[in-house]
Amino acid sequence: MTDKNFIKIEKINEPKGYHKDLYHKLLKVSWLNLFITYVLFFISLNLLFAGLYMISPGSLTITPLTLKHAFFFSVQTFSTVGYGAISPVSVYGNTIVVIEIMIGLISTAVSTGLVFARFSKPSARIMYSENMLFTHYNNQPVLMFRMANSRSNEIISASVELHYTYPEVSSEGIKMIRFAALKLERNYSPIFSLSWTIIHVINNESPFYQKSFEEIKKTNSEFFVIFNGTDGTRSQTIHDFYSYSTDTILDDQYFVDIISKKDDGTRQIDYQFFHSTEKRPKNE
Repeated sequence: MTDKNFIKIEKINEPKGYHKDLYHKLLKVSWLNLFITYVLFFISLNLLFAGLYMISPGSLTITPLTLKHAFFFSVQTFSTVGYGAISPVSVYGNTIVVIEIMIGLISTAVSTGLVFARFSKPSARIMYSENMLFTHYNNQPVLMFRMANSRSNEIISASVELHYTYPEVSSEGIKMIRFAALKLERNYSPIFSLSWTIIHVINNESPFYQKSFEEIKKTNSEFFVIFNGTDGTRSQTIHDFYSYSTDTILDDQYFVDIISKKDDGTRQIDYQFFHSTEKRPKNE
C-alpha cells in the first residue's frame, strides 16, 4: 500500500502509446516531479534550437556565434522576450525563429493549462484511522474505523461506502475476486467538519456474522472506503478513497475520544490522538 493506502498494482506489458496519456500522467505526478520535468524539457528544447542556430553561424547578428550566445538567444525567443541584442538576419535564421516561437507559445499555453488544472482540481483532505477495529457497540459486534476532515471547512452532503473483497471460484474452476458492499449504521452526514466514526454492524445480514476475530483475519479480505461530498468552499464535488487490509484490524479496542467543547461552545478536535485506541473494561 502507498501512504494513502491505494491499491498497489504493477502493470507489465502495457500496450504501446504511453505518450498518448502524458497529460493525465502529468496531472498525477507530484509538484516537484512536474517542476523537474518542465526544467528538463525547457533546457533540452533550447539546447536543440541553439544547435540549429549553430549550424549556420551567419544566421544571427552576433559574431562569432558561440553555443552560449545561441542558447540564451533561444531562451529569449522561446519565451518571446526578445531583447533585441541578437536577431536573425538570414532566411534560415528567421525560419528557425518562427518555428521556435510557435513551439514556445504552444508550450506556454499547455503548461499554463496544466498548472491551472492542478490548482483547480477538487481534492479532499480526509484523514483515516490507521486501524480498523473489531469491537462491540451497543452490545453488538462491529467493524469500525474513523475519518476526519483535516481542512477548516465543511463538506456538504458527505456519503461513504464500505466494500470488501472475497474470492470466488466458479463451477468451471475459474478464480475471481469479487466486491461486495457492507451495510453501514450511518453512511450519510449532512455536514462533515470534524470526525466521523464509520460502523458496520455484524448481524445476520453481514458476511462476517458469527465469525471470530481470528476467522475474519484469515479471510485476507481488503476493505475499500469510497467517500463523496461537496466542498463547502468551492461548491465542487470531491472524492476520496482508502483501503484497509485484515492485518490492520485490531481486536477489542475503542478509539480515544478526540472531540471536546470549550466554555464558549467551540468544539475542538485533537488530531494528536486521532489514531490512538484503548482497551475498555469488560463491564463498560
